[in-house]
Amino acid sequence: MTQYAVIGPGAVGTVIAHEISKVAAVKLFGRREQQVVLNSGSNDYKINVSSLLLNSDTFDVIFVAVKVTKLASILPALQAMSHDNTVIILCQNGMGQLDMLHEFNAVQAVVYISGQKTDDYVRHFQDKKLILPVNQELQRISQRLDATKLELVVSPDYEAALWFKLLVNLGINTVTALTKNTAHVLELPEVMQLTEQLLQEGLRIARAEGLDFTAQTVQDIIAIYRTYAGDMGTSMYYDTLAGVLLEYDYIQGELQRLARKHQLTTPLLDVCCTLLTGYQYKR
Repeated sequence: MTQYAVIGPGAVGTVIAHEISKVAAVKLFGRREQQVVLNSGSNDYKINVSSLLLNSDTFDVIFVAVKVTKLASILPALQAMSHDNTVIILCQNGMGQLDMLHEFNAVQAVVYISGQKTDDYVRHFQDKKLILPVNQELQRISQRLDATKLELVVSPDYEAALWFKLLVNLGINTVTALTKNTAHVLELPEVMQLTEQLLQEGLRIARAEGLDFTAQTVQDIIAIYRTYAGDMGTSMYYDTLAGVLLEYDYIQGELQRLARKHQLTTPLLDVCCTLLTGYQYKR
């Protein structure tokens, strides 16, 4: 029987663990033993969280859903709970963090799970989808979890999906973090215009990296934003409210590095990165 683990009792990790628990044994790990409540639809579910520090078990499949800023700190525990054939699925925003997992059999998922954690209460907003690269073992994992509402999509268009989500995060995460406002902020025409201009810069970077995106890509992303509930926040929005470090180095920062590699001019992205760097300074 496949043994599953999920590290990170935030919105993403709690939703993943809850869905897997419908068909298989799974442990949700955090810094300490506790119980969280997941609100999904009109129902509340109590989810037990085990201490990662006290764990002595190994697992076949591990979903890592901690903040990217915390990834380095869990590597020793991740090593201890893995065996030679363990598959690690990284469920984080951004790009570049897989470099920290080069010693593991790890892949990065494109994550479409929106939610908010407040204290021990997790509110799920929408989506339960992870897009994965083509791989026979990932295909088998997807099939084993097919009876759940967690969609594990093994896609030949994985790279495009990863970049598309990076651009989605570029727009909405930037404006919600810098304004400290939820998706309501996109109702302001000037904010929507700024977001579109930022996406255009991101699109140019993606094309320079070989992605076959068209101008329609920006409109497709904006169409996604229009489906968001007005009170829905983003991970970076909630992190600014909590006063903690942001994952911007793997979203906006990664895009800025690629822009410089290709000698692209990205004035709006540069301003946003400067402001986000200022937020991080001595924090």
